[in-house]
Amino acid sequence: MTTDAASSSSPNERGFLPWVDLGSKLFKLRDYTPVPLIILLLFFAEPSVGSATLGLLLIGFGEAVRLYSVAFIGSVSRTRNTSTVGGGLVRTGPFGMVRNPLYVGNFFITIGVAVFGGVPWLVVLTFAAFAFQYHAIVKHEESLLRTKFGAEYEDYLQTVPAWVPARLPALETWEWPTTFSPALKSERRTLTAILIMVLALVLVKG
Repeated sequence: MTTDAASSSSPNERGFLPWVDLGSKLFKLRDYTPVPLIILLLFFAEPSVGSATLGLLLIGFGEAVRLYSVAFIGSVSRTRNTSTVGGGLVRTGPFGMVRNPLYVGNFFITIGVAVFGGVPWLVVLTFAAFAFQYHAIVKHEESLLRTKFGAEYEDYLQTVPAWVPARLPALETWEWPTTFSPALKSERRTLTAILIMVLALVLVKG
């Protein structure tokens, strides 16, 4: 299945086709699009104790969200590349609260790094760039998932919000994975990237 499947989308979805096409391109480039912001951050950052502390808290929360999400979905995401999607439609754990919990985690990590740098305009720029990129990527992924899962995914779209939970489950009904070990193994690359970025900010501005 390719992104050409979007051409057979519903009338409501066709209005998003420019976003779908852009999202397909940004998905392929997602490992490289943060580079300009990273360069700006390393050049202009002036971290303080306060900004570094708040930034680390946001980063830690974002990575916790990612670990929780990967523990339910596994190391292969729903849309590993632009032509395939994962196995079944996961609706448990964080995927029962929001449709894009991994990207929610990415958001907090990304904003946390920007906040660590202590430059308000860079935080605003990072927020805007993230919102633009991931809005497009999500539209692209939704096109693939509609084709893959049909009515099941349409129901999911109607019942689970994209980014912000409508409500959190009661503590006694909170779902937990049987183990976090595979998620921790899968997240080694992300954890390494976070560590390198934080160390770079400390050393460059130390």
